[in-house]
Amino acid sequence: MSKKLRVFEAFAGYGGASFGLKKSGIPFEVIGFSENDKFASEIFELNHPGIRNYNDITKIKPKELPDFDLFTGGFPCQPFSSAGLGKGELDIRGTLFYDIIRICKVKKPKHILLENVKGLTTKRHKDTFAKIKEELRKIGYSIEWKLLNTKDYGIPQNRERVWIYAYLGDLPSGFTIDPGAQPLTARFKDFLDKEPPEKIFLNDKQIARLEELHKVDFNVNESLCLDIYNKKIRHDGTCITITEPHHNSLRVVHPPKDGKYIVRKLSIPEHYRLMGFDDGEFNFGSQSYQQLCKRAGNGWDVSLVGKIFKKIFSQL
Repeated sequence: MSKKLRVFEAFAGYGGASFGLKKSGIPFEVIGFSENDKFASEIFELNHPGIRNYNDITKIKPKELPDFDLFTGGFPCQPFSSAGLGKGELDIRGTLFYDIIRICKVKKPKHILLENVKGLTTKRHKDTFAKIKEELRKIGYSIEWKLLNTKDYGIPQNRERVWIYAYLGDLPSGFTIDPGAQPLTARFKDFLDKEPPEKIFLNDKQIARLEELHKVDFNVNESLCLDIYNKKIRHDGTCITITEPHHNSLRVVHPPKDGKYIVRKLSIPEHYRLMGFDDGEFNFGSQSYQQLCKRAGNGWDVSLVGKIFKKIFSQL
């Protein structure tokens, strides 16, 4: 690209769009971000210093924003309210998606990249998804979207997310945001610490309780992921979706040693490796395990984001 891409990051979290753009090699500058969570704002500012936080997106006045070329955001998709005298019409007012439309209608960025959970593409939410696309088209955008899974793009995490790209104008024929799946060359064990901190290991009583509840065999030959929700160990060398720590959905199971089972939680660096980060790329600051892992659970796979951006801009 001949000039820097000006970016506004909404629902910014740790700055998944910024990290993805860095990995893509596309020159860019972030002219502002919007993040309402105190801890997320702190970690964004630590990793991307000197950028203004416009805070609550519902209070942003679009005309007060600098101009930008790309709007990004993993927006919350709370249920859209029904309106229209019981005719089943959907109303985006009162939802955070409304604020995306409200801002982009005025600022007219050339590009919009949005992300959401797989559930948005299901039959239950098809009307909501259709409404999202309709509202973007109403303000002049062409839409391409794709459900992509992290494990198909180099990292052994089963993380399905829907990616929605909107372009102001007409897209070229055959345009796609799918970077192209690639075979996994690494397994879950390859993303683990060589010397994990002692405090994240379970004690014998906790391991026995897991055995009792989930009826799983902890006799493994390599370090694998225990899927607590589905009560099974993933022998395919992948892990389940990284989520916020309070969900307690994932444990690491190591091969037994001296006749004892070894089970633990994921470390902070392991969370971030599985979200596409290289060691040393992310500044954790002094935030707690809970907060840092929450950011990862709610974040973007930055490796995949980099590939999506490269694919998009190679076609335009």
